Formats: sequence, C-alpha cells, structure tokens
Amino acid sequence: MNDNKDSIEEILSDFKARRENRENTPVEPLEPPKRREDIIDFAKSDNDEKSSHKSRKEKRKKAAKTPEELDAIQNERAEKRAKQKDKIHAAMIKIKHAVFNKKVLIALVCIIAAAAIIFGISFAVKQSKSAYLKPYEEKYPNVTFRVGMLEKYCDILGKNPDTVGYIEIEDIHLKGAVSSDNKKPLSAQATEKGATRFNYVVYSDSKELEKHYSTAESYNESNGFIKYSDLFEEYNFKIVGAFYTNTKAEDDDGYIFPYNVTEKMTSDSVREFSSRLDNRFLYSTNINITGNDILLTVSCPTDYKKDFRFVIVGVLCENSSEKAVAKAKAADDIRYQQIIYDEQNLKNPYRFSKKWYPEIIITDDAENETILQKTIDDFSSKKER
Repeated sequence: MNDNKDSIEEILSDFKARRENRENTPVEPLEPPKRREDIIDFAKSDNDEKSSHKSRKEKRKKAAKTPEELDAIQNERAEKRAKQKDKIHAAMIKIKHAVFNKKVLIALVCIIAAAAIIFGISFAVKQSKSAYLKPYEEKYPNVTFRVGMLEKYCDILGKNPDTVGYIEIEDIHLKGAVSSDNKKPLSAQATEKGATRFNYVVYSDSKELEKHYSTAESYNESNGFIKYSDLFEEYNFKIVGAFYTNTKAEDDDGYIFPYNVTEKMTSDSVREFSSRLDNRFLYSTNINITGNDILLTVSCPTDYKKDFRFVIVGVLCENSSEKAVAKAKAADDIRYQQIIYDEQNLKNPYRFSKKWYPEIIITDDAENETILQKTIDDFSSKKER
C-alpha cells in the first residue's frame, strides 16, 4: 500500500516539474504557408521547361554502343530474316510439290480436256441440230425458224410467216397451211398463255366436209382420218363425231356451246365437255373423250341454218388402234339449239340445263397452277365465219 502511494506521488511530482518547465520556455511562432508564386516560377518559359526535361532525359540516356556491338546486332537481325525467308521458301516448295505433282497435273489436264470435249460436243450438237435451218434463214432473213421444226415445212413458213400448222384431209383432197390470221381460208384458234393444249381448233372456209360426215352412213363411207402438224410433229386424228352449233347466243336461249376450247381443262370440265359433245353428235362411234386425249376440231360453214357451223371432232390415235376402226350408227337422241325446237313446235328437253363453260388450267413460270373459269364472252368473240 505504501509502495503504491509513493509511486503516485512520484508521478505527480514529475508531471508538475514538466508543466513548470513548459511555462518558462518561450514558444516559437509557426511559419506561414507558402504561396503558389513562391513555389512556381510563372516567368519561366515553356522552352526553359522543355530544356530542363531534355537535360534530364539526356542524363538518363544509356551510354552509346560501340561499333562492334552495333555490327553484332545487325548481323543477328540479318540471320533472323534469312531464317524466316528460308522457312517461307521451304513451305512454298512443299505446296508446289503437293499441287503440281505429276498425278495432280495429269488429273487437271484430264478435267480440262473433258470439259473442252463436253463443251465441244454440246456446241457441235447444237450446231448440227440447227444446221438444216441455215439455208432457210438465209433465204427468208425476216422469218424466225425454230430448232426442232420439221424441214418439210420450212419453205411453207418462209413464204407464210403466220403459219402455225399444216392440215391434210383426204376426203376433200385438201392440203394447206393453217394460219394465225383468221382472214385466211384455214386458220387456227389460239391457246391462252400458260395453258397446255388439249384441242387443235381449225376454221375452214370449205363446205365439203359436211357431205362426208353429216350422217352415220356418210361417215362409214369416208376415210375417217385427218392429218395435222404443228410444224414440229405430225399427228393422225380419227374423226369421232360431228354436230351443228350456233354462233349467236340468241339462237339457243342465250347460250353458245364452247366446242372450240383449246386449253387443258380440269377433270370435271373434261367430263362435262365430253358428255355435252356426245349429246350433240349426229351419230355415235362409242369413242369416249378423256382428259388424256388430244383433239382436233374442224369448224366449217354450213347452209343448214344461218349463223350456224358444221363441226367435226377427231381424237389423236394410230391406225391400228380401236378408235381407228370405229363405225358409226345414228344417234337416238340429239341435243339441238332452242331455235330448232321452236321451229318444229317441240319442247326442249334440255331447257333447264345450266349454261356450262369450262374451267381451264393455267401454269405460270414457277410451275404454279391456277384455274380460270371461262365465260360466254370467251367464245362469242371467237372467229365464226
């Protein structure tokens, strides 16, 4: 206890002595802070500053290398460049050997030769296919001759550039070019763009066919065939029926049967077309027209009635086919026009039938098919002599 007391007294005594000592010692005043003007020399120029920096940099520069050291560095760099060049050269040699070795060169030569041969053959074939047209192109420079057309028709086309076909009818000793101009004695019905042809329709100025095909008896005594060519191929058509048709709508209660449709039709339209033809035929040959058939229709003038036409229909076939040997017999029931029933004071059994017109198929450049519904306007405006 006494020891602790003595220690405290010693501490207090020491603290008192230090305080007295500070009171007797004078305190020196603090130095005021320096201004920027005292630190930075604003009168000093930038050049002086740069010179100062430059001098410091120069002091930091390493000592200049000796000529021997510089030569060694240049030699080292030159060796590196030479090694790199050698590597590139070696790589190029490897590539050259890989690409231009003997086998590869032979293969390349063979490929090039084969391509040249193919091109030459193709060019030669093309030239050979069109070679037969050259004399006609020179003879008729303003006429376009298409590769593939039969040479026997080239002079005919040259003399008549509007020729689209050629027809031969033995019964009336007729042979002639069929024109696209409906003012010519033989002309053809055009087909809608994009449609496949189903029926070649030819209009004739001759009345001679009527006496050969207006009855079953005359049919059976006739040749029964018509040859037709579109200038590229020659076809043989067997006549399967004949009928009379009006060309004025008012003669059949506002209706004109579309016998002269040329385009490929829908399946339903083909069936309807075939059925309506059968109803109109003056005799029966028991030949049914289908969508797979190609037809030839010849329309002729007649004295049967004003503004009427006599029409015969043929189906593409060979002489040896069943269609070629068909025989005709008089039809039991024939569908006439309203004017005929009126003149004979008869009731028309077909008076409630719909006025049917075909649906044809049009194909565009992208092979997309669309259905086009024909109307009376498409047929009443057709050529009817």
